[in-house]
Amino acid sequence: MWQDIHVALRAFIVKRVINEAEADDIVQDVWLKMQRGLGGLKDQNRLISWIYQIARHAIIDHYRAPGRRREMPAGLAADLESYPSSATMPTTSEDSGQLRKELAGCLRPMIERLSEEYRQAVVLVDLEGLTQQAAATQLGLSLSGMKSRVQRGRRQLKEMLEACCTIELDRRRGVADYDVRNPQTNSCRNLQGC
Repeated sequence: MWQDIHVALRAFIVKRVINEAEADDIVQDVWLKMQRGLGGLKDQNRLISWIYQIARHAIIDHYRAPGRRREMPAGLAADLESYPSSATMPTTSEDSGQLRKELAGCLRPMIERLSEEYRQAVVLVDLEGLTQQAAATQLGLSLSGMKSRVQRGRRQLKEMLEACCTIELDRRRGVADYDVRNPQTNSCRNLQGC
């Protein structure tokens, strides 16, 4: 039973963190917290949900840990623009803002490469700021259909940006640095602005 829980728990955590080494650290932390608190569990029938609650809290604690600097996959311009403008690493806030603007400039050509249905959804929701409900109404779609299109469009943009760049965030999730992967051998070579 414990081996099955361990495998499922690790898979749950791996989906939510950057790499497997970090996931293994969190799994270890969850097992320690679980062993310490097992005596306080009142309802044995809720063991699994209790373990996953500990895991969710451990993941949150992991991302909140001060001074952590990790490589994060890139997101949409809205995500990049929503980060605080004051950097906490050796870059200045002007440098961080400039880096975000440079990365945001790469997104427009990538958005143009999306299929029409995903491009419309991403532009309306993420660039024009409409709610998903308002965008669905404007395009004559159901809310669930709009949500699917936005999610798929974002996923495709993320994949394109990850193929193009490696982005490092500081502890406040401001852009600390980024590197363009070899533009001669990846999807960036035909993008203007990157």
